[in-house]
Amino acid sequence: MNNKKIFILIFILLFSCIALFFLKIFWYFSDNESDKIYKQGIEFFKKQDYQNAYYNFKKISFLSSYSFPALYRQATCAWELKDSKTAVKKYGKFARIYKYTDVAPESIWKLALIELDRNNKKKALVYLNKLVDKYPESDFAKAAAYQLGNIYFDEGKTKKAREYFIEYIEYAPLGRYAINVLNTLQSYNLDEFSFDEKVYIANAYYENGRYRRSLSILDEIPFEASWVLLVKNYDKLNDYDMLSKAVLKGVSVRRSEHALDGKEILDIMVLYIRKSGLPYKQAAYNLAMSSKNTKNYPLALFLLSKYIDSDSRIKNYEKIYTDYPKSVVAPDALWNVFWYHYKNGRYDEALKLSKLYPVVYADYNIQPKIMFWSAKIHLKTGKKKLARSILHNVASNFPNSYYAFRANAMLKASKKPWHTNANVHIKKDSTFRKFPLNQETKEYRLLNKFVELNDFEAIQNFKIDDKFLNSWLAAKNGRKSYSVLLARDAIAEGNYEMPLSNPKYKLAYPVYYSEFVNKYSAKYNINPYLMLALMREESFFNTEAVSSTGALGLMQIMPDTARMMDPSLDSAEKLNNPEYNIKTGISYFSHLMEIFSGNEALCVLAYNSGPGSVKKWLSQNKNKDFDEFIENVPFPETANYIKKVYSSYWVYTNIY
Repeated sequence: MNNKKIFILIFILLFSCIALFFLKIFWYFSDNESDKIYKQGIEFFKKQDYQNAYYNFKKISFLSSYSFPALYRQATCAWELKDSKTAVKKYGKFARIYKYTDVAPESIWKLALIELDRNNKKKALVYLNKLVDKYPESDFAKAAAYQLGNIYFDEGKTKKAREYFIEYIEYAPLGRYAINVLNTLQSYNLDEFSFDEKVYIANAYYENGRYRRSLSILDEIPFEASWVLLVKNYDKLNDYDMLSKAVLKGVSVRRSEHALDGKEILDIMVLYIRKSGLPYKQAAYNLAMSSKNTKNYPLALFLLSKYIDSDSRIKNYEKIYTDYPKSVVAPDALWNVFWYHYKNGRYDEALKLSKLYPVVYADYNIQPKIMFWSAKIHLKTGKKKLARSILHNVASNFPNSYYAFRANAMLKASKKPWHTNANVHIKKDSTFRKFPLNQETKEYRLLNKFVELNDFEAIQNFKIDDKFLNSWLAAKNGRKSYSVLLARDAIAEGNYEMPLSNPKYKLAYPVYYSEFVNKYSAKYNINPYLMLALMREESFFNTEAVSSTGALGLMQIMPDTARMMDPSLDSAEKLNNPEYNIKTGISYFSHLMEIFSGNEALCVLAYNSGPGSVKKWLSQNKNKDFDEFIENVPFPETANYIKKVYSSYWVYTNIY
């Protein structure tokens, strides 16, 4: 290479670097200006001044990193202004740029609606079919099914229309268009529908409160496919005689082509026991006799075991996990036998079952419990190294469980495992601010840009099927309880495999009302994270929560309890005030601390079941092992309650 060529190459490189430098400067100033323009556009949009909002978004340069959010916002403004020509242009461009992502369906849906409004059904069909074919799992695809049904129905293609209508109500029996679909389907001859289609129709009627109409549809369906829904309708109509007959006949069905969920059948059986009018033991016995030699028998056997003598109960449980290992109640049955052997000192028998459990039953809720108690057996028999190994396994593999909390305390040889430190303070800034998606994709970069601009409404419009994302958006919009429940379910669906270091846990375990929790926890010398955990489990931070027993607000306080703590209380509605509710709840907990000599765990139990019940259980408890005392609490709801509270406390102290 001669000197002239080298010089040209150096010049090109130097020029490129200078150009890149100035381009970055341009982008920097362009983005700074774009940020202001965009946010001003959002202010206009919120005021429904869509014309000025559109002009603001249009001023943003195509070279700016804000150009694609601005493009989307131009489309939404044109949509609101009913400027279909511009809306089609903008939504069309946006859908093309993001066609392989979850943000595209909303634009395609809007394009379809515009064409329907123009009465251009041919073009609308293109968009609607695209949604159904390319994005079948999106909410917009399900809405598209409704519109496709309407188009084909109007064209006289009633068979094709029916398929789309059924698809819609199968997916969204309580959807926006469900009643319209049901009304249209009444014009069809019922004999045209398959049994499954009739079930979807009957279920939609049931979900929309039209129980007698649902029953009339179910009359046309084979009993084995309809009986669960029949029972639900009879329950809503308070017809407990027909409910009882349907349940006993339903559980006796030996073979069915229709797959029935075991947990749903179990719930139906419990409903029968509660509402048949018979003594519970007799009702459970009827279920067992009716379901013998069917897949439902182990469920009935499990429920009956609650009302019979101990030896017979254990035989039933052994039969369930031996003969029906795939039943939904098999894991609990095995645990009950394990616990029976443990309490009676038959440690070898219990350990045999503990080895069987992880191989056959991978149930997240019960596996750490059996592992924890296996470790306790090994400690009792002097096998400390093996016990510690199991406890480490519990703490690391089941990080947000109650047994992780207990395993950690045992590993640290804590002398006061139930005693929490009151001298801590919840940080005011300990909320979840980070955007919950972290993959480096075109879609993620767009969504993150909306986040930077505080344009959360835009992200919501896309209806992306990600529970963590939707939990985060719900939190941003003040829907605290819904946010927590979404994140909780997302963690459960992932089999709880996330380590506690993952920031997404903060969505399921957020910090709300820290100023009040800190203030009154300090006043009464109680750990604020324990109070936060208790509040989470009581109401999921719903200020207007009302229990079936009449407990109110964030900390679910009974009005009589509130009056005991504050004789001047003149209206129970005051318990909907966050500060007053928290003050009253924590002062009541402090009152319990006086009753139970500062034993926080007993106070948590008493908060749920009342101090009288806890005193009674203590008087009956001859064993000094507090873990055993917790497992032996006779009310399952209360035993689960204390585990939930301390599980939440454990997670809170780890992630904050």
